[in-house]
Amino acid sequence: MKNLPLILCAGALLLTLGGCHAQSGMQSVQSADGNQSSSLDSSVNPYQSQDVQADTSEIQPEEKSSQGEGAQMVTLYIGMDDQFQQYQEPYEGTLNEQGMVPAEGVVAEMAQLTGWNLDLAGEITTGKGGITVSFGETCALFSGPPQEQKEEFHVYDSYQLDQTILDSVKKTLQNWAVVPGQGDPDSVDVYYCGPDGKDLVLINSGWTISSTQPYEQFPQGN
Repeated sequence: MKNLPLILCAGALLLTLGGCHAQSGMQSVQSADGNQSSSLDSSVNPYQSQDVQADTSEIQPEEKSSQGEGAQMVTLYIGMDDQFQQYQEPYEGTLNEQGMVPAEGVVAEMAQLTGWNLDLAGEITTGKGGITVSFGETCALFSGPPQEQKEEFHVYDSYQLDQTILDSVKKTLQNWAVVPGQGDPDSVDVYYCGPDGKDLVLINSGWTISSTQPYEQFPQGN
């Protein structure tokens, strides 16, 4: 019995130490939770970012599809001789039976891009013999440059305008006519006609382009 107070004191001391250890253990767990939480945060954010990116990637094609429904890109070549600038323009008009942009649509896109009047006298004919383009009476080949020209496509006279139009239409239609990487655009013959289907008489520049011979290059000199 004399030892009872000592036993009780020892028990109380053990309980106190056990409580301190428990508190210390709780603090350790809280600290571990804090560290784990921080680790989870750093791992969750990239995951959420990936989710957002995944959702965006799934939505973007639908948005592009709805915005560009029925549209195809056409490649236009603007320039003369062997110097051409290439442009990619969207076409939203009617497609031909093969589901491709028709030649008339390609020329129309060129007119839209440059601001030049490229009216045609009729449909552009295509076949094994080549491509034939008949320009209308209101075409810039007969009326000259527009009063207000686009700076990027500015020409200084009718001679330069005529050559640029004929060279650009030829280059563009040659590339339009072949499958990229499978055909030679230079092998495609392009013929030009006036509104009457005969020789193309360019009054402003003073030259005549034969309707029975493939167009090769614009006459040199003025």
